[in-house]
Amino acid sequence: MAQIKNMVALTLFALVLSSCSNASESDDIFGRWVMTEVVYDDGSVNQLGSGNFVDINADTITEVIKDHGSRQYPYTKQDKVLTLTADDEKITWQILSEAAHRIEIATPIGTYVLTR
Repeated sequence: MAQIKNMVALTLFALVLSSCSNASESDDIFGRWVMTEVVYDDGSVNQLGSGNFVDINADTITEVIKDHGSRQYPYTKQDKVLTLTADDEKITWQILSEAAHRIEIATPIGTYVLTR
């Protein structure tokens, strides 16, 4: 009986640890990111001034682009792929690189270079 209790306790402990680990990884991208540049498929780069950012929350992504307004999308995350929903269309963003203060995301427009 004691062996069963120990196994149950260890299993629960492992589940709690794994869920905490997964939550912290996915939370790393949460917050406001300043959009510094967009790199297009042809290699050209659009250096962006202030006032452009991407805000990533648990269930929405908001893009604010100066002189173009803001757009908010619900999304899901699977590993390094973010799937945004705009009306009835699914849009895929791929996280190419991720660090504490910089992230690069391939979007249909180009690669967003974001910093904090």
